[in-house]
Amino acid sequence: MPDVVNMLRQEWAIASNIKDKTTRTHVQSALERIINQLKGIPKAPENGLAIFAGFHMKSPGIYDWVMYIVIPPKPINTFKYICDSHFHTEILESMLHAGSTYGIIVIERGEAIIALLKGNYWEIAKTVEFYVPGKHHAGGQSAVRFKRQIEHLADVFYKMVAEEANRIFLKEPDLKGIIISGPGPTKEDFAKSEYLDYRLRQKIIAIVDSCCANEYGVIETIKKAWKYIKDNEYVRAKKLMELVMYYMVKKPDYIVFGKENVEKAIDMGLAQTVVISEDIGEDEIIKLVMQCEKRGIKIEVIPKNLEENKTLIDTFNGYVAILRTSSALLEQEIEEMEQEIGY
Repeated sequence: MPDVVNMLRQEWAIASNIKDKTTRTHVQSALERIINQLKGIPKAPENGLAIFAGFHMKSPGIYDWVMYIVIPPKPINTFKYICDSHFHTEILESMLHAGSTYGIIVIERGEAIIALLKGNYWEIAKTVEFYVPGKHHAGGQSAVRFKRQIEHLADVFYKMVAEEANRIFLKEPDLKGIIISGPGPTKEDFAKSEYLDYRLRQKIIAIVDSCCANEYGVIETIKKAWKYIKDNEYVRAKKLMELVMYYMVKKPDYIVFGKENVEKAIDMGLAQTVVISEDIGEDEIIKLVMQCEKRGIKIEVIPKNLEENKTLIDTFNGYVAILRTSSALLEQEIEEMEQEIGY
């Protein structure tokens, strides 16, 4: 980071050669503000840092200062300094594709749900319904005929589901795996069939039980298959909040919450893992990430569109820290500090 600051100072000096006074002033002012933002930070976050700054012309002679500091979801493997009339976001745009996309098929007799788990959300892509008879009580030759008809209809149903799954999943460039679930043996029968495209059959990573072919079945599938998809943001957030609630109930002395308490735990180096809500704001998130990076503290941000985020906001005011040691030590150190300053 000090090398970056030195480079920006050199660019500030070079910018003095810009002939147009307005452009020169804007470029140097932007560089000064970026330098002030970066001074005192020993190193960038693990995934790197992207800063976009400049003056946007609202109307002739009237400019707004614009600055965005972005911690990317994936590591930046290059360094670029660009002074231009527009922001170059190509590197970040390439990261917009969810790194962990999974296909989900929840299937039972005559009903199926095809869903996609992408990053920190999931969505139902298609519902398939088709009449497949259940058990029958016919005897003799009728039993054989009915059995063949049922097998034929089940086959037609499997083919319909597979065609939709092929159409949806083959469009996903980052599909990491497919999970098939359902309440009975239908899921195994479907998985054994060869209607799914061979490229998709190779990506079946789990077959699990679930209650039914609807949204509750999708949620249950994700929960039961978590160990196969634990790199996914949605699953990660859920397991993380489960860990927070475990500490809250079983080890309450090893957890603090609320903005002030969490910041004190970070400053004293007592925090092991910090969990914050995306709702606390970009500037606050970046500040805490920088503080945690300096002290080797792990920090996790729960996306605002997840149900777990509501729990984090409502129960913990958006801030939680799991501690390395009992919170009694934190309270003791705070008390000693207050006594030293005569508070």
